[in-house]
Amino acid sequence: TAWAAATWRSRVERLRRLERRLAGMAGEWVEAIVREIGKPRVEALVEVSTTLDAIRWTLKHGEKVLRARTAGAGVQRLLLMRDARIEWRPIGVVGLIGTWNYPLLLNLAPLVQALAAGNAVIWKPSELALGAGALVERMFREAGFGAELAATVVGSADVGEAMLGSGIGKAVFTGGIPAGRAVLSRLGSLGLAGVAELSGFDAAIVLPSAPLKSTAAALAWSAFVGAGQTCVATKRVYVVGDPEPWTRALADHARALRLGNPGTGAVDMGPLISVEARDRFDARICAAVAAGGRVVSGGRIRQGEGAFYEATVLRADEDGPERALAGVFGPVVIVRGMADLESAVEAANGSEFGLAGSVWGRGGRELRAIAARLETGMVTINDAVTPAGHAAAPFGGIKASGFGRTRGAMGLLEFVEAQAVHQRGVGGLRPQLFPYSQGIEKMLEIYLRLHHRARP
Repeated sequence: TAWAAATWRSRVERLRRLERRLAGMAGEWVEAIVREIGKPRVEALVEVSTTLDAIRWTLKHGEKVLRARTAGAGVQRLLLMRDARIEWRPIGVVGLIGTWNYPLLLNLAPLVQALAAGNAVIWKPSELALGAGALVERMFREAGFGAELAATVVGSADVGEAMLGSGIGKAVFTGGIPAGRAVLSRLGSLGLAGVAELSGFDAAIVLPSAPLKSTAAALAWSAFVGAGQTCVATKRVYVVGDPEPWTRALADHARALRLGNPGTGAVDMGPLISVEARDRFDARICAAVAAGGRVVSGGRIRQGEGAFYEATVLRADEDGPERALAGVFGPVVIVRGMADLESAVEAANGSEFGLAGSVWGRGGRELRAIAARLETGMVTINDAVTPAGHAAAPFGGIKASGFGRTRGAMGLLEFVEAQAVHQRGVGGLRPQLFPYSQGIEKMLEIYLRLHHRARP
C-alpha cells in the first residue's frame, strides 16, 4: 500500500497530528476516563501523560529502530560469504482487541506503533469502554486517518473472532488468560502470530531491611491503584520474617482510602467496572476466606449505588487462599510471612502468572540478584506499577501472563517482519559449485580446523 511504501518522515508527519489531537483533547480524555472507567482524576491524568510519552518515544526513536542494518559475514568471508542487509517489512494489517482498564495507554500506544511501522490497523474497543473507543476513532479521523488505515469495529466476542479471520497479518490482545488463550489458539490455526498481554498476579518480596513506613505506603498504592483493576497491581506480599507489622500497616492504609465516585469529589479509589465484576470479585474473596485467608480490613461490598468494594487486606499462613485468588481483578492484597528468602522466591515463582514482580529492601547488589531470580517479564526494585508506564521499556509477561511485548523498540519490532537481503554480483568466484573439487574440500577442512578446532 501507499502507507507501507511511504517514507518514515511522511508517516510521522501524519502521526504527529494524532499526537497533537490527543494533547488538545487531554481534558476531554481525563473526564471520559473518570466517567466511564471510574478512575480518580489523578489516575486519568497519568494515563493521558504516559500515552503521550509512549507516542512521542515512537515518533522520535522509531526511525532508528526500523533502520536497515548490516549483518557482517565476519570470518565467514573466508568461505566467500557476503554481508547481509536486514530490512524491516510491514506486516500488512494488524488487528487489536482492546481492553477497558487502561483504554488509552493499552490501546492507542500499540495502534500508533503498528501504524508507524507501515501497517494498517483494525481494532475493536472493549464493550465496557465504548466511549473511549469512540474518542480514539474520532482522533484518527481528525488526524486524517481514513478507515482504510485505521478502522474501528464494535461488538462482542463474536466480532473479535470475525476480525481474527478477516485477513489480518497479526493480532494484539489484552485481557484475561482464558480469552487470550482462545485468541492465540485461533491465530495459530490460521498460521498467524499474536501479542498477548494477559492477567497478572504480581508478587512482592519484602526483606527485613525494608523500611516499614515508606514501603507499606508504596505497596498499598500498588495494590489498590485503579481499584486493583491493574494487570501489574501487587496482589501477593511475601514478608521475610514477621508479617504482622506489615499486615497492620497495609490495613491502616486500606482503611484510610477515600472510596467513592470520582465524578463527585476527591477520592482515592473508585468503583469496579461493573456490578457483575464486583460480585465476581466478592465471590473470590469469599473463596479465599473459605480456604483459610483472614480478613484484616475490607472484604465487603460497599452498600449503595455503584459497584464499590472496600480495599481488602488478607492474611494467610499457607498458599490455599492465594490459589483461590489467582488472577483476581480487584482491590485486594494478601500477606504471608516467609521463613527465609529462598521460601519467598519459591512462593513468588510458584504461580502460573509471570507479568511483573517486585523486591523491597536495602542493598542494591543483593536486590538485583533477587530480582534476577523472579520469573516475570518485568521486575521492579523498591517500586511497583509506575514503571509499567515507561515509554522506552518493553511491556509484557511470561508464562501464562502473555507473549510478546508492546512499547519501546521491542514493541515496535512486533509490527514488522525481518527480511535478510543477500546480494552477490553476477559471475565471479562462488563458494561451492558442481563439480566439487579437491581444492574446495581442502579449503573447508582447513577452515574447520582453524576456526572450530574440528577434525573432519
